[in-house]
Amino acid sequence: MNPRLVVCASFVALLLTALVSCQKSSPNEPTHACSFAISPASAAIESGGGSTTVTVTAAAGCTWTATTSAGWISITAGASGSGTGAVTYSIEAASSTASRAGTLTVGGQVHTITQQGRAPTVCSYELSPQSAESSKDGGPGTFTVTAPADCAWAATSDSTWLTITAGAQGSGTNTVSYNVARSTEITDRAGAIAVADRRFSLRQSGDVGVCQYSVAPVFLSTCMPAGTLASIITTQASCPWTATPNAEWLRVSSGPSGTGTATMSISFTENYDAPREGIVMVRWPTLTAGQNIRVAQAGCRYAVSRTAFSLTAVGGTGTFDVIQQSDPTECGGATQDRCVWTARSEVPWITVTSSMPRSGDSPVAFAVAPNDAASPRAGTIVVRDKVVTVTQAGK
Repeated sequence: MNPRLVVCASFVALLLTALVSCQKSSPNEPTHACSFAISPASAAIESGGGSTTVTVTAAAGCTWTATTSAGWISITAGASGSGTGAVTYSIEAASSTASRAGTLTVGGQVHTITQQGRAPTVCSYELSPQSAESSKDGGPGTFTVTAPADCAWAATSDSTWLTITAGAQGSGTNTVSYNVARSTEITDRAGAIAVADRRFSLRQSGDVGVCQYSVAPVFLSTCMPAGTLASIITTQASCPWTATPNAEWLRVSSGPSGTGTATMSISFTENYDAPREGIVMVRWPTLTAGQNIRVAQAGCRYAVSRTAFSLTAVGGTGTFDVIQQSDPTECGGATQDRCVWTARSEVPWITVTSSMPRSGDSPVAFAVAPNDAASPRAGTIVVRDKVVTVTQAGK
């Protein structure tokens, strides 16, 4: 190559380099540095969550982006922008009782967020049903535990024959399943399943199929005075039974229920009216169900020699005879004088003058006061189931 041409090319290259260098260092085009400010610098949020806006201050043309440090902070508006602007974010409700903190960062500036934890749950527990009964054969069953969602509980049985088959542990509302083993005992038994501060109670009937019962005597008779009779129930020890009278004048004084062989004392009140009968119902939990004890009490039959009297207005006196007899007659004794009775006036102007009460056959004397009214009047004297009518003329 021509040496003169090489020299000229080098000169041109040097000149271009100088021109470029002059352009880069020109004071007419300065470089601008962006700065950012946010307000407020922090926020405190309640446990229920909420929404807050942060103001971003920057020069026109300065771009920025907003980011969060946690998933429970969500930017809902202004995720990016240029110059002055705003960022809006929302906070989820707290799921824990502990407080938590996070940040929102915009253009290198940090906005601090703190949130209160939710209030602790007050746990309360309810069982439905609260109790159950099972036959001797046992079997499965369930009950429901009702509680707030985050309240944990455990179910435990206090008996080996009452086992939990599902739901031994849980939280909130759930079901506990259990199974009752077959009972080989004669007597009833009871167990329980505890859940927190509650108890589910279960009672199981005993296996009384092995029990054999008999009652003797099954017919009792007595005379008119009050007293006590006895009947014996015979069965194996621990075999249960009940005894219930069907009449108010009968009472099982040894108690309405028992187990094993026992003597039942049956008391009764006096009876000087018509004969009567009642029963004591002895019951037991087998196929034969039970036995009735029949109680017959003697009574009395009455008659009067006169059933009506008629007196003048001046009044006067009168008598009539009461005739009585026991039923059955053997309760009246050799002279048939065991029936006790009272004659009573139903009106104030008739006075029974004979002493009362009386027994056996006996007369009744009475007095009638004067009638000062113009109208006639009538009254009665009552002896047990007999009525004597007294009429009196007016003045």
